[in-house]
Amino acid sequence: MTALYGTDFKARSERYVKKTLIPSILMGITISALSALLYLLRNELVIISESKFLIFASFGSTAFIMFLMPSSPSAGIVRFVKSYTIAAVIGLFGFYAYPVLGTFFDLGIVETLIALALVSARAMHPPAAAIGIVFAVGRVGLYGVAVIALGILTIVVLRIILDKIVLVTEEELSKNHKKAA
Repeated sequence: MTALYGTDFKARSERYVKKTLIPSILMGITISALSALLYLLRNELVIISESKFLIFASFGSTAFIMFLMPSSPSAGIVRFVKSYTIAAVIGLFGFYAYPVLGTFFDLGIVETLIALALVSARAMHPPAAAIGIVFAVGRVGLYGVAVIALGILTIVVLRIILDKIVLVTEEELSKNHKKAA
């Protein structure tokens, strides 16, 4: 194949596999594992069904950033954990403040506080901001915190495991490339 297309094609192919294909597969594995875990715990984690979609959308965006944009400042594990934790705590406040504030004011206050807290804590991971919406609009209380904690744990563990798999794969590709040269 190298004779037909040259080394440029081979380099582009390897870069595509390393930077796009493998991270995309890892993102799919992460979301699939998180979905399966939450499905298995569906009776224990009672949560309004519409809120699950918002949570999955947020975690899906997170997985995209963490696997396909790993050099992004938002892709750091510490930043991800801090951002979701902050958003869940402020979202829980919004859940309890809802009867006093009403939907629109509650949502505005919650999202403003989340933005200020994420910037102040240097935990800017944009998908976490959606978590406030889940608590304020979806009326998710303590069960939502449990779901967020479970999601954080699942994504962190899979990110660490899958990063190690990618590292081993890259080392193997590098060895094979050196042998071929």
